[in-house]
Amino acid sequence: VSHCAGVGEPLSIERARMMFALRINILAKGYSGISEETLRKIISAFNKSCIPEIPSQGTVEASGDLAPLSHLAAGIKIFENK
Repeated sequence: VSHCAGVGEPLSIERARMMFALRINILAKGYSGISEETLRKIISAFNKSCIPEIPSQGTVEASGDLAPLSHLAAGIKIFENK
């Protein structure tokens, strides 16, 4: 089960990469409860340019980031399993 419900043209690689970098920055602050191991896996995916395709539209949450972030997380999960 996933919140990957985005639609529309995918974000450019540059925007998707920026979104990825911003998420790493927030998680690295240590307030989310993410494990260091998981954060290292995310950083590894970023450093290897494993940037998932993220649709430009399709938010399900009032904050506007649930759908795009779910696509980002799904891409990380795929990377992790390879």
